[in-house]
Amino acid sequence: MKKYKITLLSLFLILLFSVKAFSFGIFNIPYNKSDSNFNKLAMRVYNSNSPYIYSSGAYTYNAMPITTTMSGCKIIAVIKTMQNFGNKNTENYKICGGNISRVENTNPAGWNNLPNGIKPVINNVIAETRQYGKATANYNGYRVVGTAQSYNSNTVYVYVLNGIKLEAMMRV
Repeated sequence: MKKYKITLLSLFLILLFSVKAFSFGIFNIPYNKSDSNFNKLAMRVYNSNSPYIYSSGAYTYNAMPITTTMSGCKIIAVIKTMQNFGNKNTENYKICGGNISRVENTNPAGWNNLPNGIKPVINNVIAETRQYGKATANYNGYRVVGTAQSYNSNTVYVYVLNGIKLEAMMRV
């Protein structure tokens, strides 16, 4: 009887840990695995090097090139928004030589959750971008990228990246 209880208990524990591992996998599925529009739009932006907006039903996808790395890879963000709810899913891509080399999903932290010391760096990037059309800076693992609007250099787009993850963006 004791051997039966131990066997039953061990089967229960195996099942419990298997279910936990499986359930955590369901909640962390990368967005591009469950929605093929993410990969298609990232490749479209990679090939055209210009932003693209796509609407499908209640969803709007905003795909944009963020920056190019020193090795020539492009960092691209695809943001999926649900109408009337404001729910956003962001997939970040690193594409090298026409192949997707890395994908990470994130929900941007927003400006209020960035480190305090990064604010002056952002202001400097905005000033440099207004003057030269483009600027970047690094701060404790974060990368701040500024690009001026092509027809109005007073309008600046600022992106804050942590690795390839888009943490915050704004238009100034």
